[in-house]
Amino acid sequence: MGQLNVMGKYKPYIVIAPAYDTTSGGIRVIHALRSWLEIKGQVVFMNAKIEDHNSIAIYPEIYHGNPAEANRVVRYILNTPGRMANFGQPGPTVFDKNDLLFYFSRIYAPKTVKSEQIMFLPILNLHIFKNYGRKKRKERCVYVGWGDETKEFTKSLFHITREFALDQQRLADYLNTCEVMYSYDQVSAMFEIARLCGCRVEIISDGRFKKQDIAMYEPGLNGITFGLNNKTEQLDSKAFRDHYMSLIKLFDRKIDNFISLTQHE
Repeated sequence: MGQLNVMGKYKPYIVIAPAYDTTSGGIRVIHALRSWLEIKGQVVFMNAKIEDHNSIAIYPEIYHGNPAEANRVVRYILNTPGRMANFGQPGPTVFDKNDLLFYFSRIYAPKTVKSEQIMFLPILNLHIFKNYGRKKRKERCVYVGWGDETKEFTKSLFHITREFALDQQRLADYLNTCEVMYSYDQVSAMFEIARLCGCRVEIISDGRFKKQDIAMYEPGLNGITFGLNNKTEQLDSKAFRDHYMSLIKLFDRKIDNFISLTQHE
């Protein structure tokens, strides 16, 4: 392969990620990062190895080493390091001191991390996921996700599965009939999907996160009850949608800073 003639002063990015999966929030985020970089005028390759000594590889936290053999390595931490696996192998828990680390959410980052390293990337389709204004919501549902179902009362409820969520419009239609979604997963894009559709969320805690941890999660606690306590947190659907849209605008500024930091010698 010959030397690439990359236009301009920018170093090319190589984004390494699993194949696109509509039902995986983490995979959608890393693919969306590629799209944002292209929107900002960057040269981006996907799952490639290129002959350019200035290349910058971006890996989610599930990857070991530097298989793209890039000159610079950037890690985009999308979950607790070591929790998720790639082809059955858990991801690393320690990274090279020369790697540049960015975090999808503050809940996955050490307390000492600077705010410029936190990059929450909203990925949801706001044209589909919205509150249709239905006054009567009679349904209750449950989302297990990466959690373990432990309560007897949820077993008779409708379960939102990956297969059901493949049809995003069907998912939005159904959640617009729901008053509450119980979740055994502790952090999930499904929380934002439900709330955008006007359905509040009750998290059934497994002890991995405390309420103060969840409160740091960038979409916030509007409409979320943690731990099945007796106090129901009401959802202000419009306020939540406005907040979610503000996170998109914030990321627009964050990605400019990301480009500046990663391109800098």
